Amino acid sequence: MKIEDVFSLYKDLPEYAGIDLDSVKRVSLFGDYPINVAATRGSVREMSALFISGADLNTPGEHGYTPLHNAVEQGNVDAVRWLLENGADKSLLNSAGETPADLANILCETLIGSILNSC
Repeated sequence: MKIEDVFSLYKDLPEYAGIDLDSVKRVSLFGDYPINVAATRGSVREMSALFISGADLNTPGEHGYTPLHNAVEQGNVDAVRWLLENGADKSLLNSAGETPADLANILCETLIGSILNSC
């Protein structure tokens, strides 16, 4: 997947309505970056294209969520694994003071919690 394909997909999402999405550093109306959106969607292909194009895997978006927080919140196991394999920092806190592992515990995401605790 090319970065242009990701931008084309995202231009129709509510968070990018009216925004010229032309950079991995473009903030959405909700305060997220494209990498946060990809992690929320659980798309490893989209995250990979964004990462190759310079996206920071530890960028905090809305509520201070890093892409890892976003993937955990949505139960996206493959996205969690990919983020960890590519250097996402699992110790970062969101605005509520929670690590991704804390969030997994709160949401009863036991598989994701075990993945986070085994790395």
